[in-house]
Amino acid sequence: MKGLGAGRLVAGLVVVGCLAAASNATAKPADAIRVGGPSAPGESKVAIVGSSHDLAGRRYVVLRDETGAVSEGRLHAAPGKPAPWAHAYLAPLAAVTTPGTYRVRVPALGLTSRGWVLRPAGSGNAIDQVLRFFAANRDGTEPSPIHAPSHLNDATVKGGPHDGDHLDLTGGWMDAGDMIHFAQTTSFAAAVLEAAARLDPARAPELDAEADVGIRWLVKAHPAPGLFIGQVGDERDHDAGFRDPAGDDASSKPGIGHRRAYPGIPSGGIGGDIAGKAAAALALAYDRTHNAIDLAQARQWYAAGRAAAKPTPALPGGFYRDPHWKDSMAGGAAALYRSTGEQHYLSDAIRYLHSPQSEADGTLGVVDSFASFAAADICGGLGASALGSSTDRGFACQRLRGFGQIAVQQSRDNAFGMPGFFNWGTTAQNGASGALAGLAACASALPGGRGVAAGARDYLLGRNPFGRSFVVGYGPGAPVHPHHWASVFGDGLPKGAVVGGPAPLDQIHGQGFAVHDPHNTAFASYEDRRADYVTSEPALDYAASSILLLATLEGGC
Repeated sequence: MKGLGAGRLVAGLVVVGCLAAASNATAKPADAIRVGGPSAPGESKVAIVGSSHDLAGRRYVVLRDETGAVSEGRLHAAPGKPAPWAHAYLAPLAAVTTPGTYRVRVPALGLTSRGWVLRPAGSGNAIDQVLRFFAANRDGTEPSPIHAPSHLNDATVKGGPHDGDHLDLTGGWMDAGDMIHFAQTTSFAAAVLEAAARLDPARAPELDAEADVGIRWLVKAHPAPGLFIGQVGDERDHDAGFRDPAGDDASSKPGIGHRRAYPGIPSGGIGGDIAGKAAAALALAYDRTHNAIDLAQARQWYAAGRAAAKPTPALPGGFYRDPHWKDSMAGGAAALYRSTGEQHYLSDAIRYLHSPQSEADGTLGVVDSFASFAAADICGGLGASALGSSTDRGFACQRLRGFGQIAVQQSRDNAFGMPGFFNWGTTAQNGASGALAGLAACASALPGGRGVAAGARDYLLGRNPFGRSFVVGYGPGAPVHPHHWASVFGDGLPKGAVVGGPAPLDQIHGQGFAVHDPHNTAFASYEDRRADYVTSEPALDYAASSILLLATLEGGC
């Protein structure tokens, strides 16, 4: 099964927003203290205590490994649903600012947490780890640390005026746990990595270099006038099972040894949902490379999406479908205005941002809701100066703040501060929504946004009901069995993969999986099991959104 992402990506996928507390397990979870980090000393730090007992007003103590008790406080109820516990309490560590390792102890429970690490570098090295996933998923002759060159025969066009043409579509990234390529997620990931590079200049060389893997493939995906490739490979590739990618070129299986390339629209064009993101990624690349090809390609992808004035029709397998397109075009138009200074692009961006398709919604900036990216760019929240007139900037900043307010409110609906909606691909929601709150705090003075971003980072890395990180090879209880082809080389691969994380129980059951853990609830169930692609498959958009979140915290305000 593909890493389907969140929200609107798949027709018929129901978004579960209610936070019902019913658990699928009969056993109650043991009382626990969940902590986050690693954090920079000045960042928000709040431990969560889950318990079956009423602990309101009870004392907690903050211990430093080297010196013992350094502060204490009183527990108070966390906002939102406490599931899987009957009660959840906040234990702030705000007074702790000296680098070191700290633990939270609740004497009434006789419990002490794992260590919360404070260091000047914060969680920045998690970016380095997640970039390892992108490196592993490189294809063609793009060097991967896990496999030899692969899929060197790609690809023959299927359908449209160029049907039967053989194109060089090697390279790029394999998308998730299997080996298909998508212009949708490649565009999103490249654009987000480039934005993260602007926010975190210290890691810009590594982030931009990885983004260039996607940029090179996007250029290949528009090889002729009027021809835009939306997908390479199909469900035959998807259904072939886990294997070493380097062996595919010798395969005699249809759709494996030689793959098909599918135009985004039967006539050879592309819908605005993909074209807008591709234009944004390519324009961001031009801003740093000044490569005329990047700018020409950005213009052409954008023009194709504008001419189509609709989303891309369903490609084989129905993966990453998005019924909206104007939100993506807003992102492409804003980026092209920055690159060219041509007013018509900014006018388009503002017009698209006024569209109902760009209204704030529960997806909060993930791959199928790109309006917040455009608003942040125009408002000056993506590591570059604000764009346009004071009226344009004011409107964009207002939209950014409104989007961010949803993330802040949503973080208060569950005791552990996850700021998106729990869905298939919760980690994409968590990363994008946390980043959005942080960017809105910096660019539009959204109250509480930075704390929400820090909480989202902490949720990703272990301050969640399961007490586990969702990044392979990083943090407590990190995944060992991701649903990914690299499992043929051993457990715990690929390093840095961000798995889907907790998902609503009905979505997991709907795919035929039964999960058994006292921490599972109706709205957030998780297992580290290779077969369970709902909770355990990684994907480009999960990883890219998580990097944007981490870079937002690294960049400060």
